[in-house]
Amino acid sequence: MIKFSFLKHCLLYATIVGSIVGVSFADEQGAPIEIKKILSDDTNESDFNTTTVFVDTNITTAAKDDNKSVIFENKATLKAAIDVAIHSNYRIKQAKEKVLQAKYSTREAFADFLPQVNLSATATQKGSKGYETQDYKQLQGDATLSYNLFSSGMHIATVQKSQITQKEQEERLKGILEEETLKLIDAYLSVVYGRLSIEVNQNNFDKLLQILEIVKIKKQFGAATAGDEGSIMASVSNAKTALINTESAYNNSKDYYEFLTGTRTELLSPYETDFGVKLKSFDDVYDEIRANNTDLSIIKTQIKGKQKEVFVSKVADMPKVDFTLTNMRKFRNDLIDPTQKGNNRDTTAELVLSYNLYTGGRAEAKTARLLSEVSGLVFNLEYMTKDTKWNSQKLFNSVHTNSRALESLNTEINASRRMADAYWEKFRLSSQDLVTLLQAQRQVNAAELEKLRSEKTRTVDYFNLLAKSGKLLEHFGF
Repeated sequence: MIKFSFLKHCLLYATIVGSIVGVSFADEQGAPIEIKKILSDDTNESDFNTTTVFVDTNITTAAKDDNKSVIFENKATLKAAIDVAIHSNYRIKQAKEKVLQAKYSTREAFADFLPQVNLSATATQKGSKGYETQDYKQLQGDATLSYNLFSSGMHIATVQKSQITQKEQEERLKGILEEETLKLIDAYLSVVYGRLSIEVNQNNFDKLLQILEIVKIKKQFGAATAGDEGSIMASVSNAKTALINTESAYNNSKDYYEFLTGTRTELLSPYETDFGVKLKSFDDVYDEIRANNTDLSIIKTQIKGKQKEVFVSKVADMPKVDFTLTNMRKFRNDLIDPTQKGNNRDTTAELVLSYNLYTGGRAEAKTARLLSEVSGLVFNLEYMTKDTKWNSQKLFNSVHTNSRALESLNTEINASRRMADAYWEKFRLSSQDLVTLLQAQRQVNAAELEKLRSEKTRTVDYFNLLAKSGKLLEHFGF
């Protein structure tokens, strides 16, 4: 009896070891034991079949299937992906057109400083009968030069207002560039870390499948219970669900990345994960934010523009002096009165002073409205300054916290892997219970996923903090 029990345990150990390397053994009656056959006795093999994941980059193994390997050579750095996305982005193109429109508006305003020259020619033929008989033909040409000598500073303020509007549109263009760059960064990193998350979940799923096979074998020899089998099957099902959800999230990220870049992921495959995250003290960061933040700069420019608009409104009714010089040439052929025939030349110079003394309170009301708008922008600037500081502090804390968390996560992952490997070896030798092994495996999987999440969050928040500081475009050489 002792010899039979010893032989039975030897056979169990050999079978378990054989399951790892794919070797089949004979059972107690001499019939061959096939691992896949054991797995399919009570379970549909397709339910727990290893999912093959094709990854469109050569930074890692492209597929889990040994017979298939899909590797793409077209790896793209984050900057290269941003270049492609910006080149085809219609929001950016629209913002550039608005900058161009503002430039032309400035040229239009500057034209008020230059003389205006008008030419006109009139041909007249008149025939009238009765108490006032007329019959003549006449040609008349006029050349008029007009020039504003004095406008109480309105023209200068109008040009300055146009220049401020142009600056505002340039800052809005910068803001849109930052927004679209941040979108691409998030999409790029979602693809990279989505792919890495698939690998982590795939490895966890494969590991649990191996444990399931061993439990099936142990159960045949009475070394495992139905509860053990149910526990591991539940873990396998949970791992497969997590893998499916991760693949779905990855596909969504890939679709969004392709939407932003206008090309297939396989042709512009993300792979970068190390971006050299470096933080100054928050006081230094906040000083840069106050000086360079795009949203704050736009509001400050709007305030300057409104102030110029107030000035233009005030001087619109102030005295103006205009000079006009007109040179007229006339040729007339009168068929009734011969004395009204020949050429005539007139030159007229006019100096006009205009001053609007009373507008019914319209100018004062307009000025008061514009001053109220200035006050509203000032209050908005104060609010946005506080809001930007608060959001920047959160981003700064996130980057700092995740950087520290990554250090402890690396330690946790290494220790968890050693623990899981030790438990795995003991489990194969039947000296370790299933529950402890599953806990160790879950801990490894959770720590690896948490590390990926922390890395992505840290990087995204770091670039968001650069955008708050007005340094994002400079970071990528724009």
